[in-house]
Amino acid sequence: MSELKFDEAGKKQLFRELTAGMTQQWKIAHDCNNAVPSAEFPYEYKTIEINGHNIAYVDEGEGDPVLFIHGAPTSSYLWRNIMPWLQDKARVISIDLLGFGQSDKPDIEYGYFQHTEYVRKFIEQLGLKNLTLVLHDWGFNYGMEYAVDHEDNIKGICFAECLMAPRYPIVDTAKYEAQRPGTLKMYQIMQSPLGEEIVLDHNLFLECVVIEHIYRRMNQEAFQYWREPLMDPICRKANLQMPRDVPIDGKPADVCASYDKYNNWFVNPGKTVPTLCFYATPGAVTIESDAEWQQENIENHETCWVGPGIHFLQEENPESWGRNMRDWYIRISKEKT
Repeated sequence: MSELKFDEAGKKQLFRELTAGMTQQWKIAHDCNNAVPSAEFPYEYKTIEINGHNIAYVDEGEGDPVLFIHGAPTSSYLWRNIMPWLQDKARVISIDLLGFGQSDKPDIEYGYFQHTEYVRKFIEQLGLKNLTLVLHDWGFNYGMEYAVDHEDNIKGICFAECLMAPRYPIVDTAKYEAQRPGTLKMYQIMQSPLGEEIVLDHNLFLECVVIEHIYRRMNQEAFQYWREPLMDPICRKANLQMPRDVPIDGKPADVCASYDKYNNWFVNPGKTVPTLCFYATPGAVTIESDAEWQQENIENHETCWVGPGIHFLQEENPESWGRNMRDWYIRISKEKT
């Protein structure tokens, strides 16, 4: 992949394009009639040490464990209006990945397989058995690495806006760009030296790109909660690395192999683990045609439309997500017994 280069005028134009979307977001947000989700975070954090670093997590309720794993640039806070739907049915646990939320933020590279190792050790140290995973964005990748290797310990998997078949890994860049105009360019920019300036110096990944991926008006108290862990530029390194790990044209090869691993697991005719995918219109990573493909090609799988939304569906319609997830979880629990 050729390296993107920008002179100072080009950088200014790019920043104008990124920030201009914020105005448009506020204009269209009022078309969404759902109540603004609560900003309250009614949980207390616990910590566990993994590889010498403190990992923060929420742990509430009793019963079989349900582990919520976020992506970029979020934390357990993303799940604040989703977890209550299961608290009387299960032990709900939400992890802040290393470099995010209230977890430690060391000055390291935050590689793809480093996160998968932390997720695996977190599950092992807490002794989580008969586990259900609820995954979003990059949390899906790290959770699926565990699920495929420990299928006997998985009760079910619920996910949304995840990088998986039929469009990931990205092997046909022209086709991908036609389906999601501008997204490939965003990945390429993040993978270039300019990505460091955008994310580390200006925090535009949160301040602009994220805002563009929420269809509705966001509660500003909630957005400030997202912003607080990223005030120091050194705390933004994990957010930069995630989009840099998106596999394009076969690179990075080890990440591509991980995608193939769990994509093959999903389409295996012998798949027995129940799965549920939430999607929205227009969606970002998962669009309607992806949901249709999943329904046609994955056994023991359900798709559920939550209404208007782009990427952070937990901020769009948490009631739809929570209510349908609860019904699904009750059903798979009965089937398991």
